[in-house]
Amino acid sequence: MDERLTVKRLLRIWWAWQWRTVVATFIGSLVFITVFAFVAGFLGMSKQNIAMIGNLIYMGIGIFASIYFLGFVLKKDFGDFKLSIVERVYCEEKEEDAKS
Repeated sequence: MDERLTVKRLLRIWWAWQWRTVVATFIGSLVFITVFAFVAGFLGMSKQNIAMIGNLIYMGIGIFASIYFLGFVLKKDFGDFKLSIVERVYCEEKEEDAKS
C-alpha cells in the first residue's frame, strides 16, 4: 500500500462516504416508500407487491445516494489530504512515424 494511503486515511474516506449514504438512504427511502405504500394501498395493490416494490425503491435510492456521495467525498478537503483523479495521457505514434 502506498505510504500516503494509510488505514487511518482510508477509514476517514470510507466514513465520510458511508454515513452520508446511510442517512440519505434511510430518510429518502422512508419518505418515498411511505408515499408509495399509501398510494398503492389506496389503489388496492397487494401487500406483497407493495413490499417488493418498496425494496426496489430502497435499493434504487441506496445506489443513487452511494454514487452521489462518492462524488461528494472525491471533492472533499480532509484537511491534511485531498483526493484527486489524475488522467493518464497516452502518446500515440503518428502513422507517418510508424511507417518510417
